[in-house]
Order: sequence, then C-alpha cells, then structure tokens
Amino acid sequence: AGLASACKVKELEDIIARGIEERRRMHEIIQELRGNVRVYARIRPFLPGDGLPPGDSTSFVSAGTGSTVHVARPGDPSEHEFKFDRVFDQSAGQDCVYEEVSGLVTSALDGYNVV
Repeated sequence: AGLASACKVKELEDIIARGIEERRRMHEIIQELRGNVRVYARIRPFLPGDGLPPGDSTSFVSAGTGSTVHVARPGDPSEHEFKFDRVFDQSAGQDCVYEEVSGLVTSALDGYNVV
C-alpha cells in the first residue's frame, strides 16, 4: 500500500510540474505577442518643492487618450505630444500600475529575460 501511494504521489507531482511548465510557456507566448519592449509613462502631481508659486496647480504635462502625453511650456502656445504603450495619469495608483506590469513581473520570476 505504501509503495502504491508513493507512486501515485510521484505521478501527481509530475502532472503538476508539467502544468507549471505549460503555464510558463503559454505566459511567455502571450508576453511575446504583446511585444517584448514596452514603454510606460506615469504622470505625478506637482509636489511642493517643484517650484510652483503657492496655490498654483497649473499642469504643463497631461495624459491624453491612454497612450499619449501632452507637454506645454509656460508661455508657449504650442503643445508637444509623446506616444507610449500606456500612460498613467496623476490619479493612477500603484495598483493600476502593477496590474499593467504584473505579466512582466511574472516573466522575470519565471526566469525569462525581461527588458
């Protein structure tokens, strides 16, 4: 009975190991399909030491449609647009950022080279 039980445990451990390897392989395929290099931008709110006059909260950097950032210089009517894979605005918390990059974290923990 002990030998049969040990064999069954070994068989189940092998099934689990194959499942883990398959999950890693599928996860890596998904990451490659999304693109191996991704660029994210996160806009932070102004802090007291950023040199703005007291009470002035004018922002010269703003998030666009989720993948663009608009930058305007004070006194310059022109605006510059920059594109990224994803832009997080000033209200985005750590949880939003982590949700977006968690796949890359998983790849790194699985031992893949993450750029």
